[in-house]
Amino acid sequence: HAMAPAARHAMRSPRGRCFFARALVPFALAALLASLAVPASAKGADASDGASLDLAGVTPDEARVVASELELSGGFVPPPPGTNQVVEADAATLFSALANHTVVVAFTVSWCALCRGYQPEFARVAEAYEGLVEKKTKNPLVFATVNVDDGENRRLAKTFGVTSAPFVTVLRHKRWYVVDARGEVTVRAPKRYTGYLGAAPTAAHVAAVTGVAGAFAADDFGLDESANAATTDASVGTETIRRSKRPLRPYVEELTNATVAAYVADATKNVLVEFYAPWCGHCKRFEPFYYEVGAAFADVEDTRVARIDVDRYRDVAAAFEVSGLPSLQLFPKGYKSRGLPFKSAERRPADIVAFVKSPQVWLVEAQVADMPDWHCVAWLEAKGVVRQGAVSQHVGLEGDLEKGSVVAADDERARDDDAAAAAMFSDAHEWARRGKWLEAMETLVCLAHTKALRNTGLGSSPAMWNFLDNAKLHVENPGLLAAARDDASASDGSTDFVNASAEALVAAALEEAARVNPDGGSWESFGGADGSREEREASGFDWEAWEAFASRQAGDVPELGDGSAF
Repeated sequence: HAMAPAARHAMRSPRGRCFFARALVPFALAALLASLAVPASAKGADASDGASLDLAGVTPDEARVVASELELSGGFVPPPPGTNQVVEADAATLFSALANHTVVVAFTVSWCALCRGYQPEFARVAEAYEGLVEKKTKNPLVFATVNVDDGENRRLAKTFGVTSAPFVTVLRHKRWYVVDARGEVTVRAPKRYTGYLGAAPTAAHVAAVTGVAGAFAADDFGLDESANAATTDASVGTETIRRSKRPLRPYVEELTNATVAAYVADATKNVLVEFYAPWCGHCKRFEPFYYEVGAAFADVEDTRVARIDVDRYRDVAAAFEVSGLPSLQLFPKGYKSRGLPFKSAERRPADIVAFVKSPQVWLVEAQVADMPDWHCVAWLEAKGVVRQGAVSQHVGLEGDLEKGSVVAADDERARDDDAAAAAMFSDAHEWARRGKWLEAMETLVCLAHTKALRNTGLGSSPAMWNFLDNAKLHVENPGLLAAARDDASASDGSTDFVNASAEALVAAALEEAARVNPDGGSWESFGGADGSREEREASGFDWEAWEAFASRQAGDVPELGDGSAF
């Protein structure tokens, strides 16, 4: 074939070839757009078309006409401030926007439930980026959706390799295609966003790809601030860091060994932290579920959800006594001494959310376990949960709680530990009868953690364990008793229990304790010598679990079930 002189010169000179290829870019792009803008039936193409388009039949003149029609030189105008920031695009709109902008695009289909659910999240990302300018283009980012149900848009989706929806990607200005030396254009295979389909994670991905991080509050996102330098006056070139008028907050924030201590110590926030490692299989499987937890608190001002890589920061693992992965600890606003561990091995998002919202069981256990012996009794009497003097009079309790010097009588003969335990059990029953299960639980946890009271027949009885377990259940599920009363067929035994008298319950508990432990030994004697395994099993509950609970000391870390050993 004959070769044009300009083409022959370009073949001889590398600089000429580069110049020649650059000169063809506008025409090649226009031809690409023309190919995409024409309905499939008009060109005999179908959904099996590849990403690389044949431009051989498009002449430069035809391309110029198409370029004019699509206003390729910059006719696209972004949505004005205060309006919907998501553009519903077709091929013409999308490529017109790409002429001067970086475009974040979501390919969707109308029948996809996940797409419909993601739509408001995508809109929140667009709102957060409103007015934020990309440094390279000096133009705002554009957010667009393309409905690939449309016959014409299906070819567009095929061009970008869309195989499922929602398909979210960032098309960088002048980087979403390549042009070879002959001027042939090929669309780059876009990098699909594969993270959690929520506003904050999507915005974090956009920030990482584009460098425009102002969609997040300044104290909530760890990107380099210099990456968000936005030109506010292109003619002067002055630069400033812009912040969104509607900033997002990360669902899950990444901490480091330099930030974790201050982060969890924030007295104005409930802070949940996951301790994980990249190599941990359980951690990888749990990650999307943890983002669901973060999403649940995305708009809750006093709650933060974070995580930290304890393989990278091993000193953090030691400081927070992490012994299994993944491990969750909650640091409530009212208690920052140590993390309250989430103990369930299943780690269901709903259970974790409930734990963060109502951590009273773990909080009470931690507070009582942190106290020296007998202090919890004085604490409960001081705040009126246990009747003033109801326990202290039986054990000779004296001292100053504020000064940390509360002691009982040294001579056990001067104490009536059985009467003290019965008083606490009775007060707990009275709180339960009134539906005040938190107060009942506080009383019973104190009874269980005070060694002298725990070693009484009542303190070590199955009835005590069942009562405490029942109180915990009601604290964790406040509507449980009401639901049981509403449904006569549903009963967890709570109604019968609270209607019985305290005296009858104490008597029944002691009778059962005598049956299981006829020699009157404390729970500590149940090593197999006193009381057979059959007698222990006949009590109807897990003695090993009871002993593990009752012997728990401050700072003890529970076993983490199926978690990876650290």
